[in-house]
Amino acid sequence: MRKRIVRAFAPATIANLGPGFDVLGLAIDRPGDFVTAARQLDPSLTFSVRGKERTVPSDARKNVASFVAQLMLDEFKPPFGIQLVLDKRMPIGSGLGSSAASSVAAAAAVNALLPKPLKRHELLRFAIEGERLASGAMHADNVAPSLLGGACLVRSYDPLEVVRIPVRNTIFWVVVHPHMEVRTEEARNILPTSVPLEKAIHHWGNVAGLTIGLSTGDAALVGRCVADEIVEPVRSSLIPGFHDVKKAALAAGATGCSISGSGPSLFAVAPSRSAAKKIGAAMKRQFATSSRVACDVYLSRVNMEGTRVGWRQ
Repeated sequence: MRKRIVRAFAPATIANLGPGFDVLGLAIDRPGDFVTAARQLDPSLTFSVRGKERTVPSDARKNVASFVAQLMLDEFKPPFGIQLVLDKRMPIGSGLGSSAASSVAAAAAVNALLPKPLKRHELLRFAIEGERLASGAMHADNVAPSLLGGACLVRSYDPLEVVRIPVRNTIFWVVVHPHMEVRTEEARNILPTSVPLEKAIHHWGNVAGLTIGLSTGDAALVGRCVADEIVEPVRSSLIPGFHDVKKAALAAGATGCSISGSGPSLFAVAPSRSAAKKIGAAMKRQFATSSRVACDVYLSRVNMEGTRVGWRQ
């Protein structure tokens, strides 16, 4: 058996985008996770983890990457096994879709080795099971954009239907990740179980406005529409310094700011690269002042490519 090696990358994502809890997300350029896969004669799955993030499970039954890979092997039963290596670059509990990136990269890598590879959108049902393992809930707002690229709307979960939103890619997204962790399961458990109709109406308008703002490149409209009156007021309590950092972002020129996914990362909307640099620096300074924590800052347009796959002999 010729040993060809595939290496897949899946990017980080901003989920929810303010009002779009569990239904909206977009991909950014970095950070991201890598998964390397190769065929082996042994029909089983061999799994290992490397990279700077050392707290992810190395047990193949508990890691989302190996879990997704095993699901695919069980369904398609190829005449070979797979050696799978997760190169974990993304911090867990960051609010940037860490488990989604691992799940997507694993699905893409294994798929490339199959005798009859699936189309990219067909991998969604496997990658989403990794999210279920990680958080206890099936949600696609991270998985879909990491896999497909661009901005995605989850129109329905039963049946699962994901729509890519047209993007005029002129807006810059500032993502600030403070060096703290918020567990997705914990962040979901504190959410309200009912929503007043008035707030729901406000959110419906913002979700619709976001899709228009993304498609027209209207940073001012997008900024106004990332307002979140349901999830942000609750989850902000898990992020020390949140309100001060948000104020700093807006004062520095952001048109809007909210929590990325479950947090603790925040995102801000910027009309230009120069504005994005200024906003990112202001948010980083404010986190240091308010919470005495260091931060990583990422500036990106929407990543339209999503996961990508490369080969080597």
